[in-house]
Amino acid sequence: MANIYGNDDDNRLNGTQFIDKIWGRSGDDIIRSYGGNDTVDGGEGNDRIYAGPGNNLVFGGSGNDFIETLGGHDRIRAGEGNDVVRAGHGNNDIILGSGNDHSISGAGRDRIDAGDGNDVVYAGGANDVILGGEGDDRMFGQAGHDRLVGGEGNDTLNGGAGADTMTGGEGADVFVFNGGVDRITDFDQDDDVINLSHYARFDSWADVRGAARQSGSDVVIHAGNDRLVIEDTRLGQLDADDFNW
Repeated sequence: MANIYGNDDDNRLNGTQFIDKIWGRSGDDIIRSYGGNDTVDGGEGNDRIYAGPGNNLVFGGSGNDFIETLGGHDRIRAGEGNDVVRAGHGNNDIILGSGNDHSISGAGRDRIDAGDGNDVVYAGGANDVILGGEGDDRMFGQAGHDRLVGGEGNDTLNGGAGADTMTGGEGADVFVFNGGVDRITDFDQDDDVINLSHYARFDSWADVRGAARQSGSDVVIHAGNDRLVIEDTRLGQLDADDFNW
């Protein structure tokens, strides 16, 4: 195992094929770890971190960082700043921290906590969890049975393919229904909107009303084999202002 330390300059630090611990410290560093289950801490500065195929623990630190990991089951803590995270196909645990961050994940089962800021998150394949936190976030579950929670702010929640559960939280949220059997848990008729533009069959409120049914305490909208369940909602409460098509 190697312990590799930078300094307050702009460092270029390379790990080994074994288990490494790398600290960039201050400065705008470029850090590359290779094989092994590595720990990388960029420290202060606008760092670029490239972690190898092991199960890595990566800290971006403060600054506008770029973090890329490969196919391991990685834990990524981006830290303060406007960060970009590209995670591989493992089952990743990502905390973006404060700042306006952008995160893209691969085909694994990921948990992504966007934190404060206006963030954009693409979760990739598999069954993922996205937590928006404070800010006006845009969340894309993509493939898989995903859970999206907007938190505070005016969020856009797009579950993608699969059976997704979407909770907007506080704010004027947009729920995008575009495939599968999706569920909205907290639709607010005063603030929120449901986007149905994926479906050509919806071109008016009459089209939406004709596809909607009351099922117990929920409203269910049918689009071929796809269904959207709007929990704890009465059909008579809904109108054209609640939808985009």
